[in-house]
Formats: sequence, C-alpha cells, structure tokens
Amino acid sequence: MNKFTTLVVSAGVSVVATTATFADTLKLSLSYEPSSAHHQWADWAAEEIATRTDGRHTVDVFGSGQLGSERDVEESLTLGTVDIGFVGAGHMAQRYEPISIHLAAFLWRDLDHFLAYPTSETYREVTSGYEEASGNTVVAMTYFGQRHVSANEPLLTPADFEGLKMRVPPVPIYMVFPDAVGANSTPVNFSELYLALQQGVVVAQENPLPTIQAKQFHEVQSDIMLTGHMTDGYYTLVGGPTWARLSEEDQGIISAVLQEAAAGASADIIQSEKDLVDWFHEQGTNVHEVDRQAFSDIVKPVILEGDWPWEARQIEELLALGQ
Repeated sequence: MNKFTTLVVSAGVSVVATTATFADTLKLSLSYEPSSAHHQWADWAAEEIATRTDGRHTVDVFGSGQLGSERDVEESLTLGTVDIGFVGAGHMAQRYEPISIHLAAFLWRDLDHFLAYPTSETYREVTSGYEEASGNTVVAMTYFGQRHVSANEPLLTPADFEGLKMRVPPVPIYMVFPDAVGANSTPVNFSELYLALQQGVVVAQENPLPTIQAKQFHEVQSDIMLTGHMTDGYYTLVGGPTWARLSEEDQGIISAVLQEAAAGASADIIQSEKDLVDWFHEQGTNVHEVDRQAFSDIVKPVILEGDWPWEARQIEELLALGQ
C-alpha cells in the first residue's frame, strides 16, 4: 500500500444496514475549478461510480462552488440536499472542532510526516467524533498542499509581517500564523481575493502553490515566500441521508472509488508542488526560501500552550508520529 493510498483508505468508513438499492443521481460539490486536479478526479469518480454500480447511481459534479461555500455544503450534506462534498476541516469544525487539528501551524516536519496522519489514533478519534456529531460519513482525505505566503515584497523574517494586511480564511486555526507574527488578519471572500490583492485591500495572502497558480494570484503578487506554515488536506464526505439510503454493496463501491480519486488527486498535487517553483520563476515571480525555524519558534508555542478544542496528548502523538 503506497503513501497516497494510506492517506485515504484509513478514513475508517463504518458500513451500516441500509435500505434497498435504487437508481438515482448524486450531487457532488467542490469549490475547485474544472482545470484543477481535484475537479478532474471528481469527474473520473463520477464516471467510475456509474460504471461500477452498473448505472444504479450516476453523479453530477458541481465545481467552482456552484452549490455554495464549503461551509454551506457541509450543512447541505446533513440535510441530504447535497450527497458528496469535498470539505475542508476548518469548515467541518463548525460542527466538531477537534477535526481541525491537522491544520495546526508548524505541526508537520515534512510531507511524509503529514501523509502518516491517517494511520494515527488521533485521526481515528477526530473523524469518528465528526461522524457522530454530524451524521455524515468520512470516506477519504485528500492532500491539498503546504500553505505559503505571497505579497508584493519579500517577507523573509517574522518582523517583516508586522502590521501587514494579510488575507486568511476567517477560521481561528488559520489565523494563528499571521496573528503570531504581528500581521493584521483581514477577512476577504476567496472569490473576491484576486481583486482585493489587485486593489490593495489586502497586500498579502497565503495558499498552496497550486491554488496560487489556479487563481492567478501571481499576476498581482510579485513574491512568494515558502513558509510552509500549514499543511492542508480536505475530506471527502458522504451526507448522512445519502449514506443511509445506499445499499451495503454500493456503500463499498462508492467509498472505494472516492478513495481512489483522493489518492490520485493527492499524487497530482504533490507532483504539481514540485514543478511549480520553477514555473513561478519562469513567470517572473520571485520565490524565496525562508528560515522556517524562526517562524516556528514564534508560532508553535501558540499551538502548544493555547486553549484549543483538542487534547494535548493528541498533539503530542502527532508530533511524535514516524519518529
């Protein structure tokens, strides 16, 4: 079993008794564009589900946030108005806060450390806790990328961030890094971020390299700092009402397909991250290495000593994972 398979198969899907099988169309929602690996693998999954269920289930894929924000989609999954969703842990945390633990800043040493997360007891605890709180089923986790900062000037030390207007998602765990280094966290809707950067409403933002490319933020930002301050992944969820109406056989088929899709998207994103540093250089964007330890020394104490919804032993387990 390779690392990407481990990342998604360890989701701990619990199969339950269900009603009779019937033909229907499932709605799959994601916030990513058709050109992204996430959307391409969602399209692949839609075709595979139809094939492997012999047409009992077809899937309509709604990308680019057509069915609402991830926060909205998480709610829709519980109501049965959306069947499958790609949802970030920060939005799932509105229902079960400990699910966001993997987003803790400077928690992960490197990529292999993060990819081992689904093998941990903490992963099993927080995904089970979310399932119990929401009624939704976690079937896979997809690697989204290391988050890096972009701006219109080099920001190479923590002191360079002092007073900087920086957009981060309006979720507490995402605000730890900018707040710890003295930046001014500023909420901007993701769909409006390009214009906000262009007009100077905010002067910096942070996202994985594939997202910076897909959203063309490099057109309005001259510098990228490889801070790697957070390692992000999102979950593939099947809504509770949808899961309950699937036959046991189709639960297994759909879970397997979605896990394969998550593994494929994870592998593509990892390769993309490796290729994009050179690509950004070719576009004329300045890409800077930074002293990550200098940032970690300031930020990590907030994670270790702050009042967070997870248990200290869980952070300790994850820090020691793979050592």
